[in-house]
Formats: sequence, C-alpha cells, structure tokens
Amino acid sequence: MKKLLSLCLFPIFASVSLFAQKEAIKVDRVDFNSLRDDWIQMEVELSCHGNPSPEARDSRFVENIRVKVYLAFTRDEKKREYDYYVSEVEIVIMEQGDDNNVYFYLPGPIAERDQLNTDPDFYYVEVSVNDEEQSPQKSAISSNIPNLEILESFISKADAGSLENEHLLMPIYLVSGVELGRVSDLPVFLRRDVRQ
Repeated sequence: MKKLLSLCLFPIFASVSLFAQKEAIKVDRVDFNSLRDDWIQMEVELSCHGNPSPEARDSRFVENIRVKVYLAFTRDEKKREYDYYVSEVEIVIMEQGDDNNVYFYLPGPIAERDQLNTDPDFYYVEVSVNDEEQSPQKSAISSNIPNLEILESFISKADAGSLENEHLLMPIYLVSGVELGRVSDLPVFLRRDVRQ
C-alpha cells in the first residue's frame, strides 16, 4: 500500500517541482547578425509566461526585468585569450503572452580591427526579475558552455575581463548613425543613462 501511495504521489511532486522551476521570462532564441560596415547585432528573443510570485500585483504582469549579456571573442587562440563584452538593459514590464526582442550592437570598426566573426565564441544571456536571477536556460547559453561550472567560470572571467571594453557593446537605444538591421517588438526600456 505504501509503495502504491508513493507511486501515486510521485507525479504530483514532480509536477510541483516543475512548476516551481517555471521562469517568468523565457529566452526563446539568441541570434547574431552582421550589419553594414561590419557592425554586429545581437538579438535576444524573450517571452513572458506570467508572474509566479505570490506577492505580484497581478499574476499576468512581470516587472523590473534585467537582461544582461556576456560575449567572448577569441583574441589569441594559442594563448587562449579572449576579448569580453558585457552589457545590460532593464525592461519596465511585460505581460503574459508578450514576445519582445532586445538588441545589442558591437561597433563595426572594433569588429574590423579585431577581425571578429559575427558569432562570438561564447555567450550567455542572464535574466533577472526584481533583482532575483532566474535559473540559466539552455536557449540562453552558447553550445560551447556545456555545464553550470563552466558557465560560472565564464561569467566570472567576463565580468573581470570586460572592463577594458566597457560600454562598447551597446543596447539599441544608445546606437545612432548606423543602420540597425531588422528590429521588431521592442519592450518598454527603463533608461537610467538619461537620469541626473
């Protein structure tokens, strides 16, 4: 009887466990595009699945979303040296069912100078809601990062190594005077750069 009861309860516990891991904001796809004059565009496609927090004002809305991207391009393959770029945006709010895209740009003269491929060697998209980091999502991690231990090492190296390239990987709203490529479904950004 005990064995039968535990077998009957297993699907319930499994579904509760899966529900607890459901993320409010999902990274559906990450894509890199080459633009005119060697500019590189990073496109991150997001979807909103509602707010699982019991304190949410309305379970259909997710607020205070931060999307932080980490890129690494090989500088010297023999020495295993990389150039790191980090950037982030804040999204004010998304509603359940919303699909939004965020875009980041690396200037063409830098890509030309360093002979960068359009796709970086490594990338990761970190999503946080209300300053709480969501679990890493497979679709947000480059295939060259096979496990969480390597991901944590990559993030640490990128945070330290990106200081020399600070502000070079730009969110869409900081780019001007260049063709932005295919752009659609922008969210409402919170721009702290314009505040005094």
